[in-house]
Amino acid sequence: MDLIPVTDLKQWTYCARIVYYHRVMPALAKPTFKMKEAIAAQDLIESLEMRRGLKEYGIETAGRRFGVWLKDTALGLSGKLDLLLESADQVAVVDFKLTSGEPGDNHRMQLTGHSLLAETATGLPARRGFLYRIPDGRVFPIEITDALRQSVLAAIKGIRRVSEEQSLPEATVVRGRCVECEFANYCADVW
Repeated sequence: MDLIPVTDLKQWTYCARIVYYHRVMPALAKPTFKMKEAIAAQDLIESLEMRRGLKEYGIETAGRRFGVWLKDTALGLSGKLDLLLESADQVAVVDFKLTSGEPGDNHRMQLTGHSLLAETATGLPARRGFLYRIPDGRVFPIEITDALRQSVLAAIKGIRRVSEEQSLPEATVVRGRCVECEFANYCADVW
């Protein structure tokens, strides 16, 4: 079975067409300036994060692992965690984001997908995860709820359906997202 990258969960929630273009027409993708900047910022944050205490995460005795690749064939997901915090009785995922906005549903989906992978890999529960906003160093705790878990499962089914049927999903209703989209030129019905 083709494993779905967890980043597709984030994109699916942001605009399902991005997932369609990545999976059905992958040669079209070109990294945007923001994508390139996020990769460079990630390296800097990892070095700074090692000096940071864990009190803000509420797991003061956890071990840290950066850049952890995980997969779950039963779930059909794979992904690279920015940071995995693991204590004796729980795990938590930290996603580093180069954004100035508040955490969105797309971020929650990605964080939940990564948390499900971490649970499978460690056998420990992931009750919450964290979004680390790179520009200001602010940490947002995100509860990993049953509703989010169900949303991830529904998104996996939707992504599989679009991939198998090669059917173009509806564009996001938030047209402001289209302005900086790497696939803006392909959504003629939006413009």
